[in-house]
Amino acid sequence: MKSKKRNMIYMAAMVLAFALMLTSCAASAGTEENTVENISNNSSEQKDSQDNSPQSGTAQEEGSTQAEDSVQNKTDAQREGNSGDKTSMTDDEAKNEEQQPLSPWAGKKVSICGDSISTFTGFIPDYYSKFYPENGDITDVNDTWWMQVIKRTGMELCRNASFSGSTVSGQSQDNHEGRYSCGNQRMADLASEEGDWPDIIIILMGANDLLNHIPLGAYNSASAVEEGYIQTFSEAYALMLDKMKTWYPDAEIYCCTIAEVSRWNDAGEKFPFMNEHGLTVKDYNAWITAIAQEKGAKLIDVYNCGITYENAQEYTSDGTHPNAAGAKLIADKVCETFQ
Repeated sequence: MKSKKRNMIYMAAMVLAFALMLTSCAASAGTEENTVENISNNSSEQKDSQDNSPQSGTAQEEGSTQAEDSVQNKTDAQREGNSGDKTSMTDDEAKNEEQQPLSPWAGKKVSICGDSISTFTGFIPDYYSKFYPENGDITDVNDTWWMQVIKRTGMELCRNASFSGSTVSGQSQDNHEGRYSCGNQRMADLASEEGDWPDIIIILMGANDLLNHIPLGAYNSASAVEEGYIQTFSEAYALMLDKMKTWYPDAEIYCCTIAEVSRWNDAGEKFPFMNEHGLTVKDYNAWITAIAQEKGAKLIDVYNCGITYENAQEYTSDGTHPNAAGAKLIADKVCETFQ
């Protein structure tokens, strides 16, 4: 009896536990269903909110535009910075820009006919007498007046036929030395060693005629100067130009007047050099000017380059030979013609 009663109680407890378990599962299912429904509703509400908001698309577009503007501004700033870097030049770059070739002279072959003022070892015929750089204050060929002209105009050196101590006057039939600029050897030496002829000839001669007391003479264009030993400056200069035009008929000839030749003494007195005939640079320059015009050559007024007897100690080593600063003044004056 007791055992039967105990079994009934046990079964009742099991039924009650099963009922409770079913109730719990139903409640859990309802909670999950509500959770899913809530999530779905929230998603729909968010979508409706985005769709119904008049600023939602605009805000996104504005954000994108602002980002693009920011990138563009950075790019523009970088471009401006790069542009500033390109336009900001150092002094050396500005100097190099000033020395860029000046059209239409770039590529023209130029020969120099000169005396010691235009020499430099290694750039003149080996058998010519030289002055720079062994003497004077120019030790770099780039500081010579003629090399400055070449670099600043873009010309090419055909030949530098400059002989230290040479005069215009002398033996015009010289065929081996080159000392006299009216001589045959000097004419031949204006062509390059390869046989190229110059397009341009620049003459800076006459200082040694002054210093060696060569008389001016009185050249008369009515009669040709005969070959031989030419004893006067004006006749020798005229013959020199005639021969250059014959030897190099296509060349443009430029005649430079002579820069001031000066002297000074221990007392500090400064004065133009005057030779035994009472002649100064101005007297020789007058003939250079007249003959150049008569022969159809172009004139370069080196006398007015800025070297004077008052400042000769600043721009020359001895009153005759320019230092680097003096050579630059000469180059500046010559380049005025080739602008």
